[in-house]
Amino acid sequence: MAYGARLESVLGESPRGFESPILRRDRHRTAPHHYSSTCIPSPRMQHHTTGSADPSPAAVFDRGKSTPVTDDSIVRIAPRRSLLVSALVSILLVLLPVSAVLYWFAIPRGQGVWVAVAQAIVVVASFALMIRQLTVDTVVADGELRGRGIFSPMERVPLSKIAQVDLIPVYVGQSPETVPQLLVRDADGTRLFRLRGTFWHAGDLDKIANALPVPTRVAPEPMSHAEFFAAYPGSAYWFENRPWLVAGMIAVGVAACIGIARGVMPLLGMPIMG
Repeated sequence: MAYGARLESVLGESPRGFESPILRRDRHRTAPHHYSSTCIPSPRMQHHTTGSADPSPAAVFDRGKSTPVTDDSIVRIAPRRSLLVSALVSILLVLLPVSAVLYWFAIPRGQGVWVAVAQAIVVVASFALMIRQLTVDTVVADGELRGRGIFSPMERVPLSKIAQVDLIPVYVGQSPETVPQLLVRDADGTRLFRLRGTFWHAGDLDKIANALPVPTRVAPEPMSHAEFFAAYPGSAYWFENRPWLVAGMIAVGVAACIGIARGVMPLLGMPIMG
């Protein structure tokens, strides 16, 4: 313990993957936990107690909803505006220098109109995404939980179908930082709705959980994404937990960029080498 403490005092806070089990256990023992009002066994605890990845009903406690939710109640949350600002800034940082270079090559060759058309398409698509982002929200009202994503249609879940509500802190990659995951399931354990805390304000997921008609179960300690997907089967979206899919999408993106570049360069009178 003393050796590990001296090592961390020299190197600073260790990433989660390289932190000693003793130090990590002490960190969770002494640090205040944001999710302390309700608890469920973590996957490691379940392995030694119940042998099952599903949280034990005996460990479920009602957190005590601050305000009762009625049929006339409306609880609504919207994503953090900083996400939209960051996306717009990123688009501008990429679009402006690239457009400047393309105009510099295209205008002397009389091809500036093609660059203007491509630029207009990118700008229109960006504004369409911005408008779409402004419509993204999650609402509990009229006897249902509903919400839409920027690329997904509206999902509607009748409150009568909700049987389990779980709030799980999950590590962000290999860092010690965590974000909450709100998972809503039916009596068979099938995922009905899920919110990732990355995109919402602090406390928003608690607000939605408190508005639902069943007690909320909260994991007593954070999990990695792999542990989360193992403990809650079927909770992953179609694009999660599939490294081969991520690699394939990156390869397709690179190939598309190369194809676009090879198509644009002849229009600008630029030779294609090799």
